[in-house]
Amino acid sequence: MTSFCSVFKIKSMTINTILIILTAIVMNSCFFRTESGTSMHNGSNDFIRIAFYNTENLFDTIDDPHTRDNDFLPDGKLKWNTERYEKKVARISEVIQSMNEYKSVAFIGFSEVENEYVLSDILLGNSSFQMIHYNSSDLRGIDVCLLYNEALFTPITSYLCHFDKNDDPELFLREVLLVKGILLNDTVHVLVNHWPSRRGGESKSENKRIAAAMLTQEIIDSIVDANPRSNLIVMGDFNDEPSDESMSVMLKIKSTTKASSSDLINPFSKLKEEGEGTCKYKRDWFLFDQILISNSLINKKGIQYVSAGIFKPDWLYYKKDLKSGPFRTFVGEKYYGGYSDHFPVFIEFKK
Repeated sequence: MTSFCSVFKIKSMTINTILIILTAIVMNSCFFRTESGTSMHNGSNDFIRIAFYNTENLFDTIDDPHTRDNDFLPDGKLKWNTERYEKKVARISEVIQSMNEYKSVAFIGFSEVENEYVLSDILLGNSSFQMIHYNSSDLRGIDVCLLYNEALFTPITSYLCHFDKNDDPELFLREVLLVKGILLNDTVHVLVNHWPSRRGGESKSENKRIAAAMLTQEIIDSIVDANPRSNLIVMGDFNDEPSDESMSVMLKIKSTTKASSSDLINPFSKLKEEGEGTCKYKRDWFLFDQILISNSLINKKGIQYVSAGIFKPDWLYYKKDLKSGPFRTFVGEKYYGGYSDHFPVFIEFKK
């Protein structure tokens, strides 16, 4: 097992980048932000948050010869230059600052992050966090990672869980980041996922997400075999909704009344039933971003689950129009200069 890594390689940034980030922090401190969802946070120190955010192609502007990042270069088809990159960093930093307004975020999982250097730039505006990141085998070079507040969460071990490609050489799955750590004096196992997209059609790509679910379930089974009372937190962009087969069957999600200690509960099922979503395609909302927890975290003395929500203040919508979707960075090849094509999601626990 590989020990956890906390990387602090800071690449050079322009004064303009730092000013943008500082402006975002100052703006966040001057204006009270609220989120839509089921949050019960009242500003006290009794609550902590965990969160997940698909950052939509958080690339730097430097060519990586080992990945297919050519679109995100100054001379690439998306014209990804320093100005656009710096604005993206400031946008993501603003979201983190706003979610963490009460210094209550213990950790936040990211997907679609190119490398540790873009995370280092994010950390310039979020100094209370440290990072856990590994380079994955993704062909485009986009990874999952975890930012954590060491005052609230202490990592013990971490590593990437790989898919055995010998089973199906044609099937590519991104690795799952597994982090074991201490949250409010309880040991938890955090799995950060980014499952295959629906490119090519939902039905044609479904087998890939089911395979990803099987991999995730294998990891869960290995944890539970070692300790049936393990506390599990499974987060990610699953590219499937709570009722889809990959989620409801492969992850064996049950209701709290029928679940054992280690069985997973999906608090976001109720939000989907209420018509909520984290991303939008044409007129339809989809709830692809979710955080699942083991039944052991529903009622216990150390940590107690309180609520789940989608972080979606009006400024995260395109033109602040609540009928529109998330304020994206790109729509196709057209640059919009927004935050991401996904809303972040969070869960709150009471100490």
